[in-house]
Amino acid sequence: MGAQRVLVVDDDPDYRLLVRLALAPGDGFEVVAEAGDGGAAVAEAQREQPDLVLLDCTLPGADAFDALPALRAAAPDARIVLMSGHNAADLRAASRSAGAVGYLTKGTPARRLAAELEALVGLVGVVEQLLSEASEHFGQDAQSPRAARRFVTQALTGWDDEEGDLIDTVTLLVSELVTNAVIHAGSEVEVMVRLTDTAARIEVTDASAQAVAPRDATSEEDSGRGLALVGNLAKRWGVRPLPGGGKTVWFEVLRSPGDTPPAFSGDTPGPPGPGYAV
Repeated sequence: MGAQRVLVVDDDPDYRLLVRLALAPGDGFEVVAEAGDGGAAVAEAQREQPDLVLLDCTLPGADAFDALPALRAAAPDARIVLMSGHNAADLRAASRSAGAVGYLTKGTPARRLAAELEALVGLVGVVEQLLSEASEHFGQDAQSPRAARRFVTQALTGWDDEEGDLIDTVTLLVSELVTNAVIHAGSEVEVMVRLTDTAARIEVTDASAQAVAPRDATSEEDSGRGLALVGNLAKRWGVRPLPGGGKTVWFEVLRSPGDTPPAFSGDTPGPPGPGYAV
């Protein structure tokens, strides 16, 4: 399968160039067209029929949501990903209401853009097969990991008779990540569960800017195994920093066992901040 053909819609030519350079064909993407406003975007979409449209939320004369109906009509098979410097929570809500397959913040470093985009469209490539989506906020409380396990179990229970292993794996990993966020990073947390025919994708978002990194915990330590477990048990995982601070740690677990090794998608983790045991 060839590279996915991308239309970049942004009024900043420097940012369009940055995206073009970041999405090399060798990474699975090729920028085939650019546009600086909604009218030009529609014309390019109709001419190129891209697989993917990266659409800035703020365009000259109108916002992205005004251009969406015409874009969909011009290239009905294209997936649309919103891009913005706005708060990630606002952007998540906007992407859902607009029917976009997802969002990326403009704070995503260029070196990680292809990996984050691949992770996003890799899951939502079967967006029509999305079976379930649920999210829940948890406070900075020692009981939040237990509540998060209960929430994830409820979100995944009942799809078929073979979900036991999936639920066990996901609840274990969620418990570790929520513990990191609540106990060690000192933050409230949001947990999102998306279930498709083939995988469960979990996002754990906190308000801490502290970096996370896998590390080898000794047998005498009570913590420090969270990301090591994620790396061992998830199909792939990553860390996405959020504008203004905070981050999302996400992972995917296959619904049926496969041979795909775990892979990290995101920036190379730096050393954890003080007290953040991962």
